[in-house]
Amino acid sequence: MSSTQFPDHIFRGYDLRGIVDTELTDEFVGTLAKGYATWLLKRRIYDCVVGHDCRLSSPKFHEIIVNSLMESGITVYDIGLTLSQICYFACYYFRTRGMIMITASHNPKEYNGMKLGVGLGETMITEEIIQYRDLVKSGKFLTRSPKGKRIRKDIFPDYTDDVLRHIDPISKKFKVVIDACAATTGVFIPSLLRKAGCEVIEQNTKPDGNFPVGTPDPTEKDVLERLAKRVVSEQADIGFAYDADGDRLGVVDNMGNLLWNDTLVSIYAQDILDFLPGSKIVFNTLCSKQVDEVIRQKGGIPIIWKTGHSFIKAKLREERAVFGGELSGHFFFVDNFYGHDDGAIATLRVLSYLSRVGKTLHQLVADLPQYISSPEIKVGCPDEIKFKLVNKKIGDEIKKLYPKATYVEIDGVRMDTEREMLIIRASQNGPYLTVKFEGKTKESYEILKCQVRDILHALPEIDFSKGVNTTALD
Repeated sequence: MSSTQFPDHIFRGYDLRGIVDTELTDEFVGTLAKGYATWLLKRRIYDCVVGHDCRLSSPKFHEIIVNSLMESGITVYDIGLTLSQICYFACYYFRTRGMIMITASHNPKEYNGMKLGVGLGETMITEEIIQYRDLVKSGKFLTRSPKGKRIRKDIFPDYTDDVLRHIDPISKKFKVVIDACAATTGVFIPSLLRKAGCEVIEQNTKPDGNFPVGTPDPTEKDVLERLAKRVVSEQADIGFAYDADGDRLGVVDNMGNLLWNDTLVSIYAQDILDFLPGSKIVFNTLCSKQVDEVIRQKGGIPIIWKTGHSFIKAKLREERAVFGGELSGHFFFVDNFYGHDDGAIATLRVLSYLSRVGKTLHQLVADLPQYISSPEIKVGCPDEIKFKLVNKKIGDEIKKLYPKATYVEIDGVRMDTEREMLIIRASQNGPYLTVKFEGKTKESYEILKCQVRDILHALPEIDFSKGVNTTALD
């Protein structure tokens, strides 16, 4: 594959992702690194953090990227095997706006990709990704003399100390189960939680880029059910699962109940609004009606926005909001943290809140407004048609069923009535659509489920064999 002949869908809404060896070849990865070096040099940025997750191709790509950056005149702070949030922290630590984190997050093992920094804890959004894509396609790369240096540094101890100083002391010694999905978080999160005073029970914490227990996606029902069994058998207080690069999490309560992450958005919002009433809270279009209700009940200002960590971070800055959260498990604390997504700080904030109010997670959830809600469902759909399919065909069908509903169409099509919610959107991360729906009663939920199922099954473009949580439509 030449540097000018590559599928545009590698350049996604807020990062790069492609299939290793067919879309992401060694040569092309080097070209991508030269393009990013040029992006940095145009801004007179001369250094860059580089880290990688545990995917099988990540160490090889790491070396290619480091060498390409140095050849271009960029000094590299090489932090090795790491998590996305540690990469973000490294930008503060080394005082640089340059960053490449090699990861495909929760995508299957045959994928890899990159998150590209544009500032302290900030990554490219769509417009910047498009500009970067065009730069790479042009092949017009800059270099600078002398060549860059390579500085290796393990900053995990510094990161651990920094995270813990942002958390109020946790008075209870929580018994916590950690499922790292055989991915990178297993190297880091258990030791951090032990330093915070937790008793940690480890499950699937040895990294293996083959992902032997399945794709590391903490929103998958199978992952959370596996975690729940261990929480119940160990009589633990709580369980956490993480994706491959550690910036997303999933949670199970002390009774083994699975929590969808919009419930966590509600819980974090309550905690923050106890201290900062009247503040703005940002959440993505996939979140439950519950989130809006909780924020308003606590005196906050709800702001619904596009899905994607870069989009949410940008909206937080624009609105001067104190917190943002997504159904996918990205959480952004701005009240006393840096505003980037960090699975460790999100974990500790839950434990700190439980310690402060003296309740179990099960008790906290029981106090929230209740909806019967589906998990985040994914169904296969080709990249080339997915956006048009959602915005036209699927959107039209939903509007025929609910002509008097309220619609939000900044990111797919979201429909709200007084008692129901449905959202269908095209994913920025891969060739699939994301679906979520809920009802105030079992009856309204079942009716909506049947309607969604009928809409999707009527479309030959949809591939249910490549789905996630599709049994929720049965």
